[in-house]
Amino acid sequence: MQLDGALADLLALVHTHGTVHPDIAKRVTVSPAATLPEYESTWPFKLSDLVDPRQAAVLLLFGALDDRPATFQRTIVPQELDVLLTQRSMALRNHPGQVSFPGGGVEPQDDDEVDCAIRETYEETGVDPTGIIPLGKLPELPLPVSNFRVTPVVGWWQHPNEMITTEEATRVFRVPVGDLVDPKLRVTAVATDRSANQRFGTPAFTVGGTLVWGFTAMILDRVLELLGWAEPWDPRYKIDITGWDATQPVPAAYFDPAHSEVDLTGHK
Repeated sequence: MQLDGALADLLALVHTHGTVHPDIAKRVTVSPAATLPEYESTWPFKLSDLVDPRQAAVLLLFGALDDRPATFQRTIVPQELDVLLTQRSMALRNHPGQVSFPGGGVEPQDDDEVDCAIRETYEETGVDPTGIIPLGKLPELPLPVSNFRVTPVVGWWQHPNEMITTEEATRVFRVPVGDLVDPKLRVTAVATDRSANQRFGTPAFTVGGTLVWGFTAMILDRVLELLGWAEPWDPRYKIDITGWDATQPVPAAYFDPAHSEVDLTGHK
């Protein structure tokens, strides 16, 4: 499968579950992927859980990685296909230190969620907006912890340029999608909310020298499933991230093939 096949899959995903960008809709005919599962079938939150939420958008920016192809090879996912991620500053109020898609709240100057996602990506990473082709947007998802209605926007990085770090994103990096698919790099991240005395878990990926978990990992997990790209992985392998310093990498020694839970509390 070549990159044009991956692009066709991304367009089918948006066409089936969301809205294709008008500029793209004029240029291509997209066949819906009728066999894909429901978009929100496993999402643990509901939009109705939010009270007077703010609109927000994130950009899932796919492109062709030119210097480090994926190590995990699967014919359905091109080795050179990648997606852009950032690591949020520890100084931010919401989700400090977490790996995320670039994005943020919709501002008055934004025409829509697509415009917001591209603007935020430029501000956080220096990615040139003229090199981005917006393919469309997926339906909104609730993010209760920050009371956001988040629209995932899918884009294609047609002309990659040098990236920068900013006050919001202290790290900007591109991850091969093939590595996200690799079952050996999939885990369940668990944490304890001591204020509510609750324990929760999310899908997670150990890629790019760090742990991708939470809202971003949940979107990646859902999108890979919807695209038909996901490989079976073992959710019994858990990493406890309660109190973990998100700026630190997860060392290889913490990967336990026996599926016992690994505690990162206090790890430096």
